[in-house]
Amino acid sequence: MKLLHNMSLKTKLILPIVIFTGLIFFSSQGYALYSAFETQKDNLIDRVSVLAKGVAYNLQAAILFNDSYSANQVLDAFSADEEIVRVKLYTANGQLFAMYEREGSAAPVPNEKERTQIREQKFAIGDEYIFILIPVDMEGETIAQLRIIVSKASFQSLYNSALSNGFVFLVFLICSGIVLYMTVDKFIVGPVYNLNLAMNAFINRKQRDFNVAPAANDEIGDLVRAFNTMLDRLSQREQQVAYTLDKLEEEKSFANEVVETVKHALVVVNNKGEIVHFNGATCSVFRCTSAFLKGANLEDLVESEEANVVREAIYRGLEFTDRKIWIRDVFKQYQLLQISCTKLTKAGQILFAIQDITEVDAALSRQRLAAGVFENSQDGLMVTDQDDVITMVNPSVTRLLGYTQEALLGKKPEETLEWQQFRSLMPTIKESVMQYGQWQGEIWEKHLFGHNVPMFVKVSCIYNSEDESRCDYVYILSDLSSVKEMERLEYLAHHDSLTGLANRAHLYRVLDDSLKDEREAKNGLALLYLDLDGFKLVNDTYGHDAGDEVLKQVAERLLSQVRSQDLVARLSGDEFVVLLTSTDRSSITVLAQRLISLIKQDIVYRGRVLNVGVSIGVHYIEQRDIPMDQLIRAADTAMYQAKSLGKGQFVLSETE
Repeated sequence: MKLLHNMSLKTKLILPIVIFTGLIFFSSQGYALYSAFETQKDNLIDRVSVLAKGVAYNLQAAILFNDSYSANQVLDAFSADEEIVRVKLYTANGQLFAMYEREGSAAPVPNEKERTQIREQKFAIGDEYIFILIPVDMEGETIAQLRIIVSKASFQSLYNSALSNGFVFLVFLICSGIVLYMTVDKFIVGPVYNLNLAMNAFINRKQRDFNVAPAANDEIGDLVRAFNTMLDRLSQREQQVAYTLDKLEEEKSFANEVVETVKHALVVVNNKGEIVHFNGATCSVFRCTSAFLKGANLEDLVESEEANVVREAIYRGLEFTDRKIWIRDVFKQYQLLQISCTKLTKAGQILFAIQDITEVDAALSRQRLAAGVFENSQDGLMVTDQDDVITMVNPSVTRLLGYTQEALLGKKPEETLEWQQFRSLMPTIKESVMQYGQWQGEIWEKHLFGHNVPMFVKVSCIYNSEDESRCDYVYILSDLSSVKEMERLEYLAHHDSLTGLANRAHLYRVLDDSLKDEREAKNGLALLYLDLDGFKLVNDTYGHDAGDEVLKQVAERLLSQVRSQDLVARLSGDEFVVLLTSTDRSSITVLAQRLISLIKQDIVYRGRVLNVGVSIGVHYIEQRDIPMDQLIRAADTAMYQAKSLGKGQFVLSETE
């Protein structure tokens, strides 16, 4: 590669043409000669082998009868092939039995290497002859061998033909290469050479009073025309540059005036933090003199616990915008700076724009607090300080709870509101706010006029910008008294979220109402306590998603077998309770058996067949003055008796 690096373009074009032409010539001719030689060899061996196998067949009788004369006559058949020089017939014990030899020929004896090849592959190729071994088989047994020597004289014509074709191909390649070189020289090398001379003249002597004529309308011609255009435009550019320099000088003076009049501190530092340039406002921001700033380090001026952002910008080249840090000025007073950092185009220099926003931040802090408190005016908003004294409320609190702002401000919530739930939850609320920044939950509070108001309450904390150890608590009170919201809460409070069945609380309420209903006192009442058999195996084998699907389908099957006035509840896990009203013992027995048969049917989930069973404890209620827990416990006990009897059955229990 180093040799090519120093060659001229013309040589670089000629050398690949010669190399690739030679490679193409020798590889193609070598492959053609090799292919022709292999084809000729295979054809010759195949031809002789076919002839030899036919002769071998005719030699079987002569060999069996030990008739050498007949064998010699049969071997004369090889005279049909002029390239067969000699054929010897050897018996199985290695004795020469008969021989054919063409007149006027003298075949050689194979050497040791050729004999080895004959034994291994039944033929060997010498310099002038081919040696072939053909066995004479009879009924699967070799009774003799034909050793044939074939002349390679026909290969000479093959070599002569290959040499002639190679010479013609070489002449063609040389002519093609010359034409290719002349074309490349005319349309590529020549124009590039002229363009190179013109460019060197421009670089070395700055001559621009000549143009290079393009040789053709191609890419090189476009390049030449582009070069000529470049020369013309450079001349125009020099005039523009001179004019621009004058303008830049004027703009520089104007920029310096602007920099000096900016009220922000503009400080340029090097990569060590040393101040290399600053404007007049810098002295005002840092409350010091120009002499103090010259040669000072910016890190020393903004030294504080938050100053790591400045160090990151200086030593790691990080840019940022409007970062605020608290520092102590030369008089040890707290000062809030707003800093932006930008890397300059000059290597190693960084521009800091610094503004003293101590007073502005105080005003903005009050505005942010007011905006944060009243940003959702449709909800009730209340702010308390760290001592739980109400400092701000919005009109929505009055609409929600009926208390006026004057009645709430300056007091603690429990002094005006009943605030019972808030008072008990306050330790939890403050702990959650301190750890997670927020608390939320549902709370009932009494209105000024006596009715209860359901509220969804969010509590968050806003820290004081001047003293982070102090904070204000913001309460967002959302009204949940709308009909739809109450219905949603009622449903969620009394129903299982997975199956949609009644939960334990709903079951207790309905059972309590049924036991107290005097109109239903004469009607039968029964509890069926169901526990699934094999549910844990489904969970452990197929996962909780499969278990959830089993619970859903079991719930659907239970609902399909009861009446609208009956109740199906899920207590926990795989335990269900069915409350039957207006029933009798015979109906309960039929229903229990039907539920056992229905639940053990296959449940298909994601292509898998899942199976569970059920054990049922049935308690028929006759005495209605017994506590609910005792009734449910009786049904539960009956269910465990059913499991102990072998599962998949039911046990009936009655009130004593």
